[in-house]
Amino acid sequence: MATGDKIFEYIFAPRSLAIIGASPHDIATLSHLKTKIRDRLYLVNPRHTEIMGKKCYPGIRNVDGEIDYVILSVSAAVLPKILEECIQKGVKVAQIFTAGYSETGVPEAIERERELQRLAKGRIRLIGPNCFGVYCPKAGLSIVPESPTEEGHIGVVAQSGSVAECFSYFATTKNLRFSKVISYGNAADLDGTDFLEYLADDPETKMIAFYIEGTKDAARLNAALAGAAGQKPVIAIKGGMTEQGMRAAASHTASLAGSPEIWSAVFRQTGAIQVESFDEMVHTVMAFDACHLPAGRTMALITNSGGFSVIQTDRCLKAGIEVPRFSAGTLQSLRTLVPLAGTSIGNPLDAWPIYYNVSPRGNIADIIKVVASDPNIHSLVFQFDQFRYLRRALGQKVEAHMERLIELMVEGCQQARENAKKPVLVTVSIDPYLEDAQDRQINLAVKRAFADAGFPVYATLDAAIGALSNLCTYSLRQRRNV
Repeated sequence: MATGDKIFEYIFAPRSLAIIGASPHDIATLSHLKTKIRDRLYLVNPRHTEIMGKKCYPGIRNVDGEIDYVILSVSAAVLPKILEECIQKGVKVAQIFTAGYSETGVPEAIERERELQRLAKGRIRLIGPNCFGVYCPKAGLSIVPESPTEEGHIGVVAQSGSVAECFSYFATTKNLRFSKVISYGNAADLDGTDFLEYLADDPETKMIAFYIEGTKDAARLNAALAGAAGQKPVIAIKGGMTEQGMRAAASHTASLAGSPEIWSAVFRQTGAIQVESFDEMVHTVMAFDACHLPAGRTMALITNSGGFSVIQTDRCLKAGIEVPRFSAGTLQSLRTLVPLAGTSIGNPLDAWPIYYNVSPRGNIADIIKVVASDPNIHSLVFQFDQFRYLRRALGQKVEAHMERLIELMVEGCQQARENAKKPVLVTVSIDPYLEDAQDRQINLAVKRAFADAGFPVYATLDAAIGALSNLCTYSLRQRRNV
């Protein structure tokens, strides 16, 4: 049996993969038939002779050649027998999709999981049971058919299969790309700490998102978190931080939850960035993936709403972000560009008339460049929520106007990012309950333009500010450690 770091070669760079329980409707089968591992993929199910044009074997022992990694998608009743056949075949790693073990809390199911542990010990390594397994584009491993095959540098370690699955979907919708995504479920053998330790030293992984419900070895987990957070950003969330949540965690993956205070202390002391929700985790990953680290905690907000900008200033201060006055030079430059009537030339900058100007001088790109050059400002949040007003004023001319306006908005934000070296987060308010078809078409076009240019795009200012706060917190820690 492979031991130590060698096991991760078989997981993240398997020479071959077998799916036992393959079928035309099985998610693992559908996912892997679309990736580069297809030619090294063996389908196993006695009920089929072929699936989607690929040969299907009656059993793992009927496959010629060595198998490094198997995905087991069979009933709990036959799983021990199948696992024994995998061991006899010389399989190195078995990922068990099958549920119905310790997560149920039923004594018989708990004993079935212990039986798997006894059967595997010293003979084969296990991921799971009750898990989705591994998404690794470089190796051709996938969780859902929709996952992009392009490689990235974001690592995810998730006790929950749904969390790992959602990250795989967000690869497309949030413009994220991943190195390795791991769902490890009940952790009968390999657990989150094993994968965290691996990703900490993985040169292909530049940041780690970590979802955990509980651990069986707190000391080792603490050391792994500290080791990982000392090398790269670790964005962490503990599932089950309330009494009801703890019960849910125990029934989900049979985890020992621990108190919220203990977990918060663990994340704080190890240097992991604790987030409160899955949405905040995704938003924070987006910011780290796309942005420079800010040099401080000050922010400029460019928006089109005076009232909402006041509310968001309060939100920033609660998140530990300052919204300072612009420098005298910045204010002087802005007064030459922004009409005074109905606007607020300050920070936040309510510059709504500028969205109507797509001429070569005094446009939104000029405004963003001026703000970005302010020495008092470390980060920018740019909000676009103006289309409904532009459409009302411009009528049929609005689409041509928007085409040029989008170019100018992206140009200004690129200058802030690339020349001023400041992080820029973008908000495009997309709400199907408020938008009609044209609203949505244009807002999605704005979102795509910014995403294609490499900016993190958020649906709300709250989301952008929360992500920026986490980015600032990490940057401050890094500067203190220098």
